[in-house]
Amino acid sequence: MNTLLQLLHERPADTPAMVESQRTLLVGDVLETSARMAAGLRALGVRKGDIAVVAAAPDANFVCLTYAAMRCGLQLAIVDPEMGRDNYREKLRQLNAQWAFVDYRLLLLQEHPIIRFLYFWWSKKGIYFPYSPQLRTIATGNWLPIVQKHTPFRKILQAETGLNEEEGLSDTDEFLITYTSGSTALPKGVVHQVGALGVSVRQIADLLGQGKNRALATHLPQFALIGLNAGVTVHLWSPHLSPEAKIQFIEQHQITTLFGPPSDYLPLIIRAEQRNEVLPACLQHCFMGSAPVYRSFLERFIRVLPHHVQLTCLYGMTENLVVATIDGREKATLPTDAGDILGQPVPGVELQIAPDGEILLRSPQTYARYLHLSARDAWHASGDLGFLDAKGRIVLTGRKKDMIIRRNFNLYPGLYEPTINRIPGVVESAFVGVFDEQQHDEVVALFVETHTQLAPAAFRKQLENGDFSIDGEALPDLIFFETLPRGGRQQKVDKNALRQRLQEHLNR
Repeated sequence: MNTLLQLLHERPADTPAMVESQRTLLVGDVLETSARMAAGLRALGVRKGDIAVVAAAPDANFVCLTYAAMRCGLQLAIVDPEMGRDNYREKLRQLNAQWAFVDYRLLLLQEHPIIRFLYFWWSKKGIYFPYSPQLRTIATGNWLPIVQKHTPFRKILQAETGLNEEEGLSDTDEFLITYTSGSTALPKGVVHQVGALGVSVRQIADLLGQGKNRALATHLPQFALIGLNAGVTVHLWSPHLSPEAKIQFIEQHQITTLFGPPSDYLPLIIRAEQRNEVLPACLQHCFMGSAPVYRSFLERFIRVLPHHVQLTCLYGMTENLVVATIDGREKATLPTDAGDILGQPVPGVELQIAPDGEILLRSPQTYARYLHLSARDAWHASGDLGFLDAKGRIVLTGRKKDMIIRRNFNLYPGLYEPTINRIPGVVESAFVGVFDEQQHDEVVALFVETHTQLAPAAFRKQLENGDFSIDGEALPDLIFFETLPRGGRQQKVDKNALRQRLQEHLNR
């Protein structure tokens, strides 16, 4: 039995594991449900080493599916459907998957062009799962009338247990495939082994165990897995709840623990500031899982937190989920002139600083390989620039690649500019970002040089859906149509000059 399953088996079966809407699942329920799912998948034809694409809601069934996949040897590829169609098709091509878990609503869009047209006309952030004849589809969510061949998810829940779990995944087997935006148009699938994920889960679970964490609220399945293995009851809530509804949820369920990027916390902070209140006293621990977390944000957050609430800032990446941690209250008092202090590396993480200042690392958590490669380098090149200070803390000084971090999303301009440059009338485009102290996040602008006049509304619509659509999280806040500044022997676009233009616009 692998580490993640063993950790769950060690918890008492009659303790609460997850709460979703009005339904409470005990640890024993999760084990039994995942066993039935695994048996149902095997009966359907799943074999060890098969790959399944997941484009389903991150609900309780999704969490159980994660354990079921480990039991029957199925590898899961998490591919967010809110992205450009070309990019999604390329990911499906790379994966060469045999199975797909797809929400009924996405399947309905596949089948009905008129509904699809109306949906994309109405929705500003339309999502789409392209049809692939090689995939055997398992439909999730609420039933809808679908013509194409598929298996309803409920059918795999009806199987009898009794699967031979010796054919499940061990700690050394590859299991989870997630994508990080590359600096080119080639998507980069990051492949994790079960054991490496187990190490990451235990790292954060240990942090949870140090405080009075009893009830964790999240909409992200990876945090649900962490909570389950830390002995914390996980409450699944919608990311679309209003600040008032979230506060009510926290108080009603006596939530002690929250995870999220700074942008997730900002609406709660604004609400508290407007009412001259502090956040609910039941909170004990808030985690922020992105870098950088700016000092100005922490100072603002601390002012609306009860004094007993612990803050933990995590620094990590898709390839190595937990690299370093630091106490957020301490971080808010530290100088920022040398860079962003990320804290001490967690146990097991080894660091080197390359001659150009890039942070190189390795640890038992480190990914197995990129999907398009057979192996990885001994040391992972993070793409971040930094150094270790006299106390052994990582100090982040910048990003080697031209990346913009907005909310919890890494926006690589090189992934989207080639698609935008294909739009008729466009000469060249360039993404830049400037940090906004009020939003505590990046303002992203797209500068577009054209040879004919383009209608702004129609241009943005092309970015949102259609042949030139891009990832919904990459859509710019502002679009400027103007001549791009260039310099150097190759007359490359001067993005520093564009950032200055954007800053001047924001300062008006």
